[in-house]
Amino acid sequence: MRMGISALARSLCFSFMSYIVVLFVILVIDTFSYKDFVFARAAAISAVYLGALVVLFTFMVVVFKVKRKAA
Repeated sequence: MRMGISALARSLCFSFMSYIVVLFVILVIDTFSYKDFVFARAAAISAVYLGALVVLFTFMVVVFKVKRKAA
């Protein structure tokens, strides 16, 4: 039996993957600008970025579900 993924979940998944690529680019730029990889700084940048992403995606899911019920 094939399980279908909703269009909203698929869209959010691809969006999340693209934001992760942006995080990778930010970490690469940070590493090359300081000419050294500092795990604590990379972890702090990742934590702030992913925290903001979780808040953004939670907000988007709530808005999309409200709009879906209204339609």
